[in-house]
Amino acid sequence: MHVVFAHHEPIDAGRARWVAIVRSLAAVAELAPVTWYTPDSVERVGEYAARHLALELPPGLKIATLPSLHKRMGLTLNSVYFRAFRKAVPHSGADVLWLRSDKLAAHAAHKGVNLPLAYEAHLVGELWARDRGAPAREAARLHELERDIYSRAAGVAAITQGLLDEIRARFGYSGPAAVVPSAVDTSLFKPVWQGGDGRTVAWVGTLQFWKGLELLLEALVLAPGLRLKVVGGGKPEDEQRLKSEIARLGLDGRVELTGRVGQADIPLHVKTCACAVHPLPPEHSISARFTSPLKLFEYLAMGLPIVAADVPSVREVLQDGRTARLYQAGDARALAAALTELASDAALARRLSADAAQEGARHSYRHRAEQLLALFRQAKT
Repeated sequence: MHVVFAHHEPIDAGRARWVAIVRSLAAVAELAPVTWYTPDSVERVGEYAARHLALELPPGLKIATLPSLHKRMGLTLNSVYFRAFRKAVPHSGADVLWLRSDKLAAHAAHKGVNLPLAYEAHLVGELWARDRGAPAREAARLHELERDIYSRAAGVAAITQGLLDEIRARFGYSGPAAVVPSAVDTSLFKPVWQGGDGRTVAWVGTLQFWKGLELLLEALVLAPGLRLKVVGGGKPEDEQRLKSEIARLGLDGRVELTGRVGQADIPLHVKTCACAVHPLPPEHSISARFTSPLKLFEYLAMGLPIVAADVPSVREVLQDGRTARLYQAGDARALAAALTELASDAALARRLSADAAQEGARHSYRHRAEQLLALFRQAKT
């Protein structure tokens, strides 16, 4: 089977999605030929993979650069790339078209690109617009766009069961489908936890509003014996907002901000921490039901004791008392209590660490690639 993957945006090392995209492409290309249509050069893709992911791209991944124009601030002028994409696909010799961009998938559906479309879904656009407080017209536009995608899709890979259930109910999709969560590079992320220092909580990720950092800072105020290490960064305005909130709460001496770090360096930053935290807020659809965060699988693979919000997306991966300590989502006091308990109970932390490492090993990119290829074969028939 020959797979075509396309994405109209250039690589942005500051966005976690590119970790998932490039690692998934490389894993699938280890099992089947993949052609990737990208606005980036071969050199740019190779540099990103090597520098940020410590990844050598496999021979089965063919990178084809398509023309693209960019506006200021790094935005892509989609029409140029889309036109080149339509011309290239019929000559690819591929069996299946694999997309995760809603804009590109809707374009392919409208323009009748003559390949079975396997769509990788990461959210419901209408609900995501509401989470962000976007205008109602934007939510309506995204609903129409996704309705077109699911009316023509030959297969759907959803990152959570909750997302797949919502897609079936909202859009009436009844075709081939699979729940394909995020994954972890098990050659890079291995058990590294060293027993913890009894006080430092690790948080890894990008500084987006729905990640729960505000609640985590509130919990830190309620747990004066703990410190927080934030491994990651975000947009300048998000970083400044976080620093301002830390100062407002009087936590300057108890929070360490590392900024963005390469994937290979993440284990070095967290291996001596008491535990890791995943404080998703329950009020947003993306965090409660539709997210499959890379950091959660990285925590597992590194054998970190985990404290996480008790929301449906988390319960698809973690079990309270076995692979994590779950707390009542949205409750800062409950979060503070869970963090304090895990940081001070060495026996509990060791037990959770051992089970987490075993669970993490099951979520390799190789396994994700096998799940995707199984769906692609269904979509092809």
